[in-house]
Amino acid sequence: MAVQIGIIVVLAVIGVLLFKAGARLFREVLAGEAETAREELVVPQEPVEPVGPVGSDGLVVLFGDRFVDRAPSGRMVSPRLRCYAPLTEEELDPQHWAQQILYATLIELYESGCIDLRVSARPATLMPPYPQKTWELQLCQIGPMPESPISDTLAVAFGLLRKRASSGEDGEERHWVSLDTLVEQALRTMRQEMTFWQRSGVYGDIRQYVESALIAQGYLIEPSRPTWLDRVRSRRPFPHQEAVLRLARAADDLAERLARFRRTHGGNLLPEGGRETEALRQADTALLSPQGPESDLPLDEVLRMSIYETLVALRQLEPSGDAGV
Repeated sequence: MAVQIGIIVVLAVIGVLLFKAGARLFREVLAGEAETAREELVVPQEPVEPVGPVGSDGLVVLFGDRFVDRAPSGRMVSPRLRCYAPLTEEELDPQHWAQQILYATLIELYESGCIDLRVSARPATLMPPYPQKTWELQLCQIGPMPESPISDTLAVAFGLLRKRASSGEDGEERHWVSLDTLVEQALRTMRQEMTFWQRSGVYGDIRQYVESALIAQGYLIEPSRPTWLDRVRSRRPFPHQEAVLRLARAADDLAERLARFRRTHGGNLLPEGGRETEALRQADTALLSPQGPESDLPLDEVLRMSIYETLVALRQLEPSGDAGV
């Protein structure tokens, strides 16, 4: 009995000593990280003169405060999913930001004669967000794509999907793809160029892919990451203020083009006012299951609803909306 008690006492002493040693080591590691952070201040790198054009996707990111709804208040959101306008630092809705990036890009490609759009009948999928929807938006590349992050990935997706199309398909039909299939393939292409720590779900990945291109061009400045924790933690890029403000006129022109497209191709069939994502969620049955030909549906509503449906469906397929630290 005495021997057993002695063994227990010895083990307890060893446990206490190991705990103290581990705690001391942990404090030293934290102190080292803090000292490194003090020595290398987390400041943006030196700005360089930006190069290259900025497409509609880049303008929506740089001037997010003009194109995107503010983040809803009172909702619990992971810090990695939060996003902020580069110029005003207002917190924005990540879902609506991703929708607007695709919306502006597809309108630019359509009006430039790079893609064609059509609405085709399909069986109801019985899947959210539109279980009773009986049509889908299809796209076809009909011209060379302009240089921009999202446009480039869509061009790659078009090419890959054409190669996979069945050889028995009609020559013209094999060039048409549904929007959800195209965006899913484009998202895979984006993620091949992103590290695990950069990913933050469908909405954040689309935005951050454009941000990475803007960093490479010099319109955004990546903050320094002096510690290991900084390298895996999400940190917002800083805007090159002078260069970004020189694009303000281009942002105004884009806003006018989007408004003109909505006036020309819209039918005012979605609830007006309030948050756009909420209006799209409440789309009327007359839009989801029209009695007349699908081609009669207003193109603006078709485009906005299809982008919303695609992103929500892709988001629901992912195991988690958060990744990394």
